[in-house]
Amino acid sequence: MKHCPNCQTSYTDDTLKFCLQDGSPLEEGSNLISDTPTVAFNNEETVMSSRRVEPMPEPAPEPMSEPIREPIRVPVQNTPSPIREPIRQTTVVPPPPAARKSNTSLIVLTALLTLLALGALGAWFYTRDRKTEVAVNVNTAPKVNRSLDSNLAVNGEVPVSNKESNANLIEPARTPNSTPTPKETINPETAKAVTEDVEDTVDKWKNDSESLDLDGHLSQYADTVDYYTAGRIGLSRVSADKKKAFETYDLINFDITNMKITPDATGEKATAVFDKEWTFEGAQKNSSGKVQQQLTLNKINGKWLITGEKDLKVYYVNNN
Repeated sequence: MKHCPNCQTSYTDDTLKFCLQDGSPLEEGSNLISDTPTVAFNNEETVMSSRRVEPMPEPAPEPMSEPIREPIRVPVQNTPSPIREPIRQTTVVPPPPAARKSNTSLIVLTALLTLLALGALGAWFYTRDRKTEVAVNVNTAPKVNRSLDSNLAVNGEVPVSNKESNANLIEPARTPNSTPTPKETINPETAKAVTEDVEDTVDKWKNDSESLDLDGHLSQYADTVDYYTAGRIGLSRVSADKKKAFETYDLINFDITNMKITPDATGEKATAVFDKEWTFEGAQKNSSGKVQQQLTLNKINGKWLITGEKDLKVYYVNNN
């Protein structure tokens, strides 16, 4: 037999180790008074107590927000205690407010209709202005004097035929400068005289070269000459270049063909373009070739002088 030292409850079941009332460890032996009645419960377990056993009050239930906690009890042998599941709280989340699609669609539609209306209004104003401009140009056109030439302008505007007026077609007005200014030309007799004078100058220039007459050859040049690739140079530099050639060769021969002389409108300037084929022979050096040459001549103090000399095209050159 075992008994509880706290509540003085005795148990005849030797397999128990803890008190069923307060959970205290049971002790061996019996401290019961001899007149303590013996209580038997269906042969399942026997409890003898010297005092009345009061049932333990159950704790008050806690609020619903917290799960109900059961007191710790030692279950009776072969009798499982029921297990209570905690009450789960469910939080209901309200759905988000519906998007205001209808208001957005209405705003977009209103904006599109406004843009279309403004575009149509602008096109109408543009068309009206164009029609008004054409109508004014047609209705205010001055009357044409049929006695005048139809190709001439009247009051700064070109006459419009009835067919063009009906089709609302207006030709642009001709400006006073639209008529090309006639190019000034030289008198044929003057051009002939210039051509003959230039031919004589070129012939003398050729003959003085073949005669190795340096002074006579230089007398055909002006004080400044546009000389080949050297640019505008003085007569002294031209003389130095010619002198070098005259001293190098003993024989100088020119053959001039296909000469074309073009005087300008004033009759004071002309260009001579021709093919020049030469043969130079010397003790140390020989040269031959053919080029297209141009001489520019100006009439200075009543005499035609060379103011420019250059080669336009080189056909061939042989130097040895």
